[in-house]
Amino acid sequence: MAARPMLGVVPLLEADPWFAGLPPACRGWLAAAARQQKLADGEHAYRIGDPPGGLYRVLSGEVRLVSYPETGRQLVNLVARAGRWFGELSILDGGPRPHDAIAAGRSLVLHIPLADIHAMAQANPALYRHIALLACQQHRATIDHIGLMLLRSPPARLAHILLTMAGEAPCRRFVRINREDLACRIGMPRRSLSRLLESAEQTGLIRTIHGRIEILNLEGLSSLT
Repeated sequence: MAARPMLGVVPLLEADPWFAGLPPACRGWLAAAARQQKLADGEHAYRIGDPPGGLYRVLSGEVRLVSYPETGRQLVNLVARAGRWFGELSILDGGPRPHDAIAAGRSLVLHIPLADIHAMAQANPALYRHIALLACQQHRATIDHIGLMLLRSPPARLAHILLTMAGEAPCRRFVRINREDLACRIGMPRRSLSRLLESAEQTGLIRTIHGRIEILNLEGLSSLT
């Protein structure tokens, strides 16, 4: 969807630790350039291979950074929730986007266009160092996320994701997610996920309903993690 000016962006950004650490001139310039952008469920902020277009911050909802290590398989590199920045890598090297940035549910993001970032950096080159530090933070978070998923067994991955999502939901018993998204989050083929869900149902941990999963045994699910 088209971006539009962001009202009240300065107080919002001043409360952000990374943004608050920028030189004052950079903060004012970038806050004035920032635009909010609404994303529908499944809509892309950008696609893998796209040219760099600027920096993003999640205001509400969730944006998943997804790559494709092999044909037919998706890998969620990072789940960006409210307060998380993304899109910084291509700003630094000028290369194409290394992943898809896909909204999970209706989401609102803040977008700072690349042209404004480069214009500010010409007057204040230290801005690139701050973006590089942001990239380091993101890289560490990505390593932690992927490591957490790959080192755990499939049942532990399923339990971790369901418990995390349940903790963010108004009703902790129900998690709204379809099987395709869940398979992507866990990093396994959908057929393997179906077997995993069937096993969890048979042991009385969960019950699958169209478009959502009901947690029947919270303690049992927690023991798997």
